Formats: sequence, C-alpha cells, structure tokens
Amino acid sequence: MSWKTLKAWIEVQKIPRHSNDIFSCVLGAVLAWYYAGVFHWGIFLCALAAVYFIANGIYLTNEAQDYEGDRLNEGRIGGRGGMGLTTTGGTRVLVRGRLKREHVQLVGMLFFAIAVPLGLIIQFVFHAPPWTIPIGVVGMFVTYSYSNPPVKASYRGLGETCMMVGYALLVFAAYYMQAGPSWFPLLIALPRILTVPALKIIREFPDRSADEASGKRTLVVIFGQARMAWVYSVLIVLALIAFIPTVLVTRSLFAVLNVIPAVYFVRSILPIVRGQWHKRAALEQACSAGFIGLLLTPVTLALTFLLAGLFSF
Repeated sequence: MSWKTLKAWIEVQKIPRHSNDIFSCVLGAVLAWYYAGVFHWGIFLCALAAVYFIANGIYLTNEAQDYEGDRLNEGRIGGRGGMGLTTTGGTRVLVRGRLKREHVQLVGMLFFAIAVPLGLIIQFVFHAPPWTIPIGVVGMFVTYSYSNPPVKASYRGLGETCMMVGYALLVFAAYYMQAGPSWFPLLIALPRILTVPALKIIREFPDRSADEASGKRTLVVIFGQARMAWVYSVLIVLALIAFIPTVLVTRSLFAVLNVIPAVYFVRSILPIVRGQWHKRAALEQACSAGFIGLLLTPVTLALTFLLAGLFSF
C-alpha cells in the first residue's frame, strides 16, 4: 500500500471526530462511577474499542452512501478542500478518486462486524447487566441505519432523530454496562442529546442544494432553512438550560467548566437568531462555533463529575 493510499484511508475515517463518540462513552462511565459508585476497567476499555469501531463503520459507510451528494457539494463549509474539524460534507476522498467507493463501504461493514465480539466479551466474560447485548444491537442498528439501506434515515428526514437517539443510547449504554438501568445519565447528558440534532441541522444549511439534488431529504431540505433556523435556536436554548442539573447535582465549582461549550453555543446561535444564516460568513461562524461546543460538551460534563467526585469543597 502506498503512502498516498494509506493517507486516504486515514482521512476517510475522520479520526479527529472520534472524540465526539469516545467522550460520550467516557461520560456514561464516569456518571456510573459518580452516581452508582461502580467502575469496571475491562468493560470500559472494551466499550471504548467497540465505540471506535462502530463510529468508523458509520463514517466510512456514510462516506460511500453520500458520494453523489459530496460530488455535487460545492457550497459546503470548507469548499473544495479536504476534511477539517468543522468542515461540512464529506472528506472528498472518494470524490477525488483516492479510494474506491465499494472498498470504503466494505471496510466500513467490517468495522461494524469487529465490534460484535467486543460486545460478547462485555456480556459473557465481564458479566455486564443482562440487556447489554440487546441495547448494543439496537445501537448498532440505529447507527447503521443512518445512511445505509434499507432504512437510509438521513435520506428520509430521519437522520437528525437517528443521531439524537444514537447518542442518547451511547451514553445510556456506557452507564448501563457499568451500573444497570437509570434515568440519571440521560438527564445529565441532555445538553449532549439536544445539541447533536441541532448541529446536524445547522450544518445542513450549506449542504442543502447538494443534498436536494442527490435525493437526500434532510429536515432542511424538507422544511427550508428559515423554519429550521428557529428549530436550531430552540434546541440550543434548551441545551443551555439543560446544563442546570449538572450544577444542582454536583454543587461543585468544577461545574463552571461547562461555561466553555456554552459560550461556543451562544456564539453559534447569535447570527441565527439575528436572521443572518443566509450570509456565508455568519453561517460559517454558527456552524464552526456550534460544532466545537458539541465536541466539548461530553468532555466538560465528564470532567465536572470526575473532578467533583475526586475533590469536594
């Protein structure tokens, strides 16, 4: 394998964005340690590996399924360049012919398959709670169905909901595998759960023309940018309010860490509520700031509960 081909395989995995998934898993495990007082390193490490493989599965298969839209997408943030942390659209690895579409789809499916034995180890070797495998199966199905047939949720106006459910399941599963069922992780993870579909919506704005031309019916394509700008704003406001339970539960100075993603969300929402979403510069600010806030949210939430559990004032 040449260096150019290897580099293409690395790029198509969107590795920097794996923090989005890894820290959601970390958050669930930290909440189990904080609230229920249990933590199993074997379960935690296997879960992290499984999350990484499943995320790779959806990133690769989504890249293959979205080829036509990516080929047409000249209005995305990031333009004709490659994949940056806050770039919308795909990596353009397939569009540039650096890898074959069918190869990327196949490898993506293999990553899904690799996650299966890890789930079996968590359930039968480490004796996780009895619903671990069923929850994992549902999570994999939701993740796979985002862009793959027969569901192809992102092509039927269900992609945003699919992502919201998927990330809610991820935090819940990470908690459940350690401590059993509880509503606590879902309550604390509400800022995470609400901002996932919100950022998906706003990042669809620059991709709307290409999505519509390729038959991808996102909510922005279906309902239009003006209406979805209000939906985005409402979801972000609710997410900001949803940080309050963390403050009330921990009663810790460490909760101030969550001001960091909150500031990015405020920076993201301001041009939208001002009606400037149709201006390129304002939209880029909204998308970039919001996505950084999205990535930081599980990090600051996890750090809040970890540090609050280790230190008290």
